Amino acid sequence: MSKQITKKKVYNILGVMSGTSMDGIDMSLIKTNGTNYVRIINEKSYDYSLTLQNKIKKIIKNKPLHNNSIIKYYKKNEDLINTVYINFIRRFLNEFKINKASIDFISLSGQTVYHNPLKKLTIQLGSGKVIANNFKIKTICDFRQNDIKNKGQGAPIGSYYHKYILNKFDHKSIIVNLGGIANFTVINKRIVFSSDIGPANCIIDDLTNYFFNKKFDKSGILSSKGNINNKILNLFKNDIFFKQKIPKSLDRNYFDKYKNRLKKINKYDALCTATYMTLVGFQKFFKFNKIHFNNIILTGGGRKNNYLLKILENNINKKITLIDNFKINGDLVEAQMFGYIGIRSLKKLTISGNKTTGAKKNISGGKIYFPN
Repeated sequence: MSKQITKKKVYNILGVMSGTSMDGIDMSLIKTNGTNYVRIINEKSYDYSLTLQNKIKKIIKNKPLHNNSIIKYYKKNEDLINTVYINFIRRFLNEFKINKASIDFISLSGQTVYHNPLKKLTIQLGSGKVIANNFKIKTICDFRQNDIKNKGQGAPIGSYYHKYILNKFDHKSIIVNLGGIANFTVINKRIVFSSDIGPANCIIDDLTNYFFNKKFDKSGILSSKGNINNKILNLFKNDIFFKQKIPKSLDRNYFDKYKNRLKKINKYDALCTATYMTLVGFQKFFKFNKIHFNNIILTGGGRKNNYLLKILENNINKKITLIDNFKINGDLVEAQMFGYIGIRSLKKLTISGNKTTGAKKNISGGKIYFPN
């Protein structure tokens, strides 16, 4: 990486994030040094249409079974994701009247479509080369690959931004991100711990789409009309994932066998049971891991599900607060995160390690693409 790139202390970087909920794209233009300084310039979330969301889910559903075929299959389908990124980034730049020359880098999460750390394979669609050439802006992406090469899970990959937030606002709390999958970050004795803990929105969203042709259960209103199916919930509680040690990570479709059972029962009961599955992830995590923290800070789309919040508050003996109470937009934390870890990657600073992903050592990551 050239000295011309790394000589600046602070950079303007556009973080672009599309998460496991697959419900839209979040963008945050920040100024940061990748360590102790972050200033948000402009940011916004853009929702996918239900049609686009279903197109992406269909691509994932139709994947082949073998690793080599999976990689080739997804590369053939990358054009759709590239087009989506380009259209939304262009919209963001136009809406905020941002001069492209003022942006040092774009940092791209990529759309995760397959994640299987046991097979050493994680696939994020969205070409850094295509984005860099389209906007004539240097682009950083592929953050998970170096972690996978170093025996890590490849996820969760944004722990060091959560660490920054905790150190700034409340270093004795735990951050739990309620995206498609729930993951946490906490600091104990100056060591950063992180892991996935179970489903958050993925099963609820898929069932809402299946039963009601809607993207998500707004405020948990539909889920609140049902009752728990204890037979399915008890099967779920005994899943081998909950017996595995942290750090560990999940593909968004890992729990499909339970979702398929839920599709066969009353639609409101199915959604209610799926919501309690998110609680189970919390309970299993607290039971099997002696990690110390005072309060829980929630971020991600699931924090808007009032029914889920009520269930968590009634069943977890900790104070729960929303990250928005610290004047941070909980919808855009992960877009900020990818901007932040993009600069950490540029500066060869740690983005993952043994206690966050299981990598054999503290490592950086990411790959930089230059426009032609």
